Amino acid sequence: MIKELIDLQRNSKATCAIIEDSDSGKLLPTVLMKASVSDKFLFSNKPPFADKIDEKCAKNKLCYFVIKGIDEISTEQQNRYVGLVKDREFNGYAIPNNCILVFTVQNRSNLKKVSSELYHFAVVAF
Repeated sequence: MIKELIDLQRNSKATCAIIEDSDSGKLLPTVLMKASVSDKFLFSNKPPFADKIDEKCAKNKLCYFVIKGIDEISTEQQNRYVGLVKDREFNGYAIPNNCILVFTVQNRSNLKKVSSELYHFAVVAF
């Protein structure tokens, strides 16, 4: 994992980082969520991750929102996250500027399983 490259995404619009699953524990402070969450969970009135991100980002100069296992879900499911990256907004919730969006894949060869729409906004940091 190239942490410096990930940290350069701070305050950048329409960008995210992709790292290996095994490196996700090295990013702190972190809010973790599995990519495979249900639509019902994800599209509730207020995104379920909003309060946690606000709390971590308010207390720290930099925080990470890590969505694990993006390579383990279908392209259609992956594309649910394109607006989150592109607009830094999800269901009316704006991601703080000091929050870096990070997706994980199992290994380098699984990069080919990442949706082309999502990959377009990604910086591969390993």
